[in-house]
Amino acid sequence: MECSCCGEDRDPGTLAALKCHSEVKVCRECVGWLRDQTSTPSSTPILPVRDMAEAVAFYESAGFHVRLYEGGGFAFVHLRDESVFDLGLEQEMNTELNLAGCGLIVAGVDEWHAALAALGLPVTAPEDQPWEMREFTLRDPSGNHLRIMETH
Repeated sequence: MECSCCGEDRDPGTLAALKCHSEVKVCRECVGWLRDQTSTPSSTPILPVRDMAEAVAFYESAGFHVRLYEGGGFAFVHLRDESVFDLGLEQEMNTELNLAGCGLIVAGVDEWHAALAALGLPVTAPEDQPWEMREFTLRDPSGNHLRIMETH
């Protein structure tokens, strides 16, 4: 399917229709460009990890794409070509005292939970929260809590 903005042929799953003009469909790349044009802030959390190789293997097993920084000590974590968080090496950290984490808003939180649980990864049960989110937590080997959630 063709993006109405850039004209490129795109996977239909990567296109979104405009709210007021459903015939206009825009790809993720053009949505990102529009976000930049409107000076919409963007944020990328940096999660501390004690062992980079262990963290990379963990997040790749969970379905993320991880690219290591060539200078070492840092990695960029992506999901479907979108940056979601980074990893920073902190070898001396105490994983039992680590309170770091971040939230990842997705569609299909129950499907995410089922897939990660089937892989044997440490996840909590999905719960409906009073702040109108359904979410669960994935805990990585360094003690980071990745809250995976969707709005109701």
